[in-house]
Amino acid sequence: MIDVDITGQLIPNILTIVVQLCSTLVLFLLAKKFLWKSVKKWMDTRADKMQSDLAQSEQAKQAALSDRENARVQLNEAAKKSEAIVEAAVKEADNEKQAILDKAHADAEAEKNKAREAIASERLKMVDSLKNEMVNVAMDAAGKLIGSKNGEDLDRQAIQDFVKEADHHEK
Repeated sequence: MIDVDITGQLIPNILTIVVQLCSTLVLFLLAKKFLWKSVKKWMDTRADKMQSDLAQSEQAKQAALSDRENARVQLNEAAKKSEAIVEAAVKEADNEKQAILDKAHADAEAEKNKAREAIASERLKMVDSLKNEMVNVAMDAAGKLIGSKNGEDLDRQAIQDFVKEADHHEK
């Protein structure tokens, strides 16, 4: 069997503990003397960088919120301008429509008046033609009845005067 000293294994040697503590103290003092300042400086620089980054991100956030608000205001202004433009276009279209309708009515009225004048002119021509035809028929009938054409001009004048008088009595 193996003879193992369990108590010696469980309880450490005091000299070993003291040597280990001294070596740790020496390492700590060496680290403090040579590394502490540079590590502290690096840690402070890192903390400052983090604070700077946080401040920049806060500024960027505020700028983004400001830009967002400006964009919203500009969008509202653009919407109002577009509504005004649409309203103006609708009003202009209504005015143009009314002008076109007025012109069309005026043109239609002019055409009606022109047609009325043409009809009146044709009517007068027809009445004159009818009067002349009546005179000719009366002359032919009188010539056949009388048989003489001596006073044809006088008879024609007399019939025309008669037709004119009859025309005046109608009006």
